[in-house]
Amino acid sequence: MKRNIGVLGATTTLVGLVVGISIFILPGVLAGSTGPAVLVSYALASLLTMLTCVIYAQIGSVFPVSGASIVSISRLVSPFCGFAGVWMMIGGAAVAISLLAYGFADYAALVFPGLERRTVAIGAVAALAGFNLLGVRSNVLVQGALVSVFMLGLCVFTVAGLVHLDMSLLVPLAPNGWQPVFAAAIPAFFSFAGFMVIIDIGGEIDNPGRTIPRAIALSVVVVVSIYLLVSLALVGTVPWQELAQIDAPVGEAAARILPGWTATAITLSAIAAAASSIHGLMLGYSRDILALAQIQVLPHALSRLSQRTGVPAYSVLFMLALSLAALSAGAGIREFATLIAVALLVLQILLGLAVLALPRRMAKEFRESQFRLPLPLLRSCGVILIVVSSLFLVLAFHDSPRTALTAALYLSIAAAYYALRRRYLRGQGILIENRILRETATEPL
Repeated sequence: MKRNIGVLGATTTLVGLVVGISIFILPGVLAGSTGPAVLVSYALASLLTMLTCVIYAQIGSVFPVSGASIVSISRLVSPFCGFAGVWMMIGGAAVAISLLAYGFADYAALVFPGLERRTVAIGAVAALAGFNLLGVRSNVLVQGALVSVFMLGLCVFTVAGLVHLDMSLLVPLAPNGWQPVFAAAIPAFFSFAGFMVIIDIGGEIDNPGRTIPRAIALSVVVVVSIYLLVSLALVGTVPWQELAQIDAPVGEAAARILPGWTATAITLSAIAAAASSIHGLMLGYSRDILALAQIQVLPHALSRLSQRTGVPAYSVLFMLALSLAALSAGAGIREFATLIAVALLVLQILLGLAVLALPRRMAKEFRESQFRLPLPLLRSCGVILIVVSSLFLVLAFHDSPRTALTAALYLSIAAAYYALRRRYLRGQGILIENRILRETATEPL
């Protein structure tokens, strides 16, 4: 695969994916239970995100390949853990695409009333999967255009919201107490889930040891600032009691404080944001499917690349199929977001274990990586990531036992599938573990 993505392309891909439509729907939903303290929920989620991004930068520098998450965990923890972690995230990504597609449909309905919600959602997912088949350079250009549109809309809304800020709406800060605020940090963490994509498209990034850390640093500053400012503008212009009842909270807030044509433009920017999020998820997680297929954990046919564009077309189509299946399931926005966050937390724990093993198991590659954390800092980050992610998991399961059951069932399916696939391949004289472990850290699978 060609390395066509530079710092700007990687940064716009991350910002477009991480900000996306989530910022137009989730802060309002969470504010319905937390009140104005939704700002605290996002601040807590952003702290874990910053720690996680340091780990991503290190992993991406040592493993500059597509599907780096499965490669790193498989080599440094165990092959099954690598598969299970990525299996969780692929499923989480399909659910996320479903959530984002419905957000696309909700905002589209504000501009084009009467559209059937599910039909619009399915059409959006199918069209953006089609864009993913055009080639990496085209994908980056599409993502850059979408990001420019919705960032402009967010800037206009944020400035207007801060100008019209009603301080009385921010008191009391936590009207329902602090427990809902801490619980809301879990689905809020979903908003930052897209940063992991940077290490899973590493095989297409130019000079990854330099590009990945820089793109992460730039995008984290931009994304965290946007979420905090937009959340403040929301709860400062619309009473928090109303926000949870509104399908398109930013669109509603914009209609209250901006002229009609400007509010419509904000709504159109939300549609662009939804498109950029879906597009980015398709781009990133189809590469995880590619990595699984290349080691034959998934059928090898999924690893075929288009001769014309170099894109893993079958992996993109497989991701499309999973996303359409998720669209048929019914769940609330908060439940969807929590389930996705749980998938990410499981993978983060595994990445924390991988980072702790990195200096010992791959000492040479670690020493030669362009981005290298000092050993004490690396170990501290790994331990803190494991502990904090585990605490967030406990909090998520306590707040939503149904999510715990769903996650356990999904992992059980993963274990059963892996065992059957491993037995089948062994009959063909292929050992999955050996294929993973003999791959080098600097070459694609």
